Amino acid sequence: MEKFSNFIESKIAPFANGVAGNKYMRALQNAFLALIPFITIGSLALVIISPPADYTACDPGIVRSIMFGWAKIAEWTGPTLGFVNMVTMNAIALYVAIGLGLNLANHYKIKPAMPMLVTAMSFLICATMNADGTLTFDHLGGTGLFTAILVSILSFELYRKLTEKEVGRINIPGGGVPPALLDSLGNLVPTVIVLLLFGAVSQILLAITGAGLPNLLLIIMTPIVNAVDSVWGIIILAVLVMIFWWFGIHDTVITEPMGAFLTTTYTANMSAFAAGTAAVSLPYIVTKPFWWHFMTIGGSGATLGLAVLACMSKSKQIKTVGRLALVPSLFNINEPLIFGLPIMYNPIMMIPFIFVMPLNGVITYICMSTGIVARTFAYAGWNMFCPIGAWIDTMDFKAFLLILVLIVIDVAIYFPFFKLYEKKKLEEEAAVAKKA
Repeated sequence: MEKFSNFIESKIAPFANGVAGNKYMRALQNAFLALIPFITIGSLALVIISPPADYTACDPGIVRSIMFGWAKIAEWTGPTLGFVNMVTMNAIALYVAIGLGLNLANHYKIKPAMPMLVTAMSFLICATMNADGTLTFDHLGGTGLFTAILVSILSFELYRKLTEKEVGRINIPGGGVPPALLDSLGNLVPTVIVLLLFGAVSQILLAITGAGLPNLLLIIMTPIVNAVDSVWGIIILAVLVMIFWWFGIHDTVITEPMGAFLTTTYTANMSAFAAGTAAVSLPYIVTKPFWWHFMTIGGSGATLGLAVLACMSKSKQIKTVGRLALVPSLFNINEPLIFGLPIMYNPIMMIPFIFVMPLNGVITYICMSTGIVARTFAYAGWNMFCPIGAWIDTMDFKAFLLILVLIVIDVAIYFPFFKLYEKKKLEEEAAVAKKA
């Protein structure tokens, strides 16, 4: 154990922290974080206009009345909320391209207007061109995410290098010229070079392969997406996340690089559901809401059950931490528990902390793959109380019940390790009291 710990601290931790602090990872993380309100709004709009059951098929009674009322609300709000859903979710790749331009510009302390426009237009050039010269808007949503990330980073860096070297810099003499005009006209040549280059590359790809860059990247990334969307993908990713967390390396080292994959699968499910696919037959299981509401119940390590146990502890220290951590844990925030109990570097709590979350994922995967529980097509936000969030994500009440069952299972797994740790703390408190 000591050798493994030393290996993590000396070899893995520096690499992981380097990944977490990478400028591109940080820019992508900030771009996705900024989009959370819009993703939530788009998801809830789809939920409101999609009653979970046809009222005409329901038996007379309160359920039929609720479904009838829901159907009428959906009919009345459908045109507006459907448009809200399309605008927020069907152009998410474009928003990521803009966000990457903004956040990379902030990193380099560059005025953000031109970089944002350059990354957005470079992406649009690569994502909307057809081989016959017509435009397509099929890849502005989730299917264009990989293209948005790649093109935005490359176009930004090329634009930055050209402007730093003042290639073709146009200096406008005289005062009184608006700063925005000075920036845009001054860097006209770098902008032209970047857009023409990406236009030429896109046209060459179309001419050679007949498929645009988004389709090529989807073909390349599909094996990875399918690997993530599997039982083994769940186990490997979750175990890695929890091992890193136990050593004090934040889960974003894994979850942020995964964000593009989980958002791609989630938006594919949303599009399929909006097109009429039943929630139990959606193409993917492992999505962003799957991760945050079915696996991460109470925070990384699925520690809501542990927080409940801590609140009832005989140890004053553990009970105090539990009471402070319980409310945040309801909203998937468990840093008070990780650092206060503590869980991090706690050998007694290591086993349940690492293995409870992947177990939640495997159980949920089985339930969804067999059709017992509907798959996710909406996203209530990572900090929504998990039973409610799971219900909203699937519009299936069985998902609500599944989360309650998972919490009970999590409590049962944590319990023997918790009691062992509690005994240790009680002995320490008794020794302190005896000295006093």
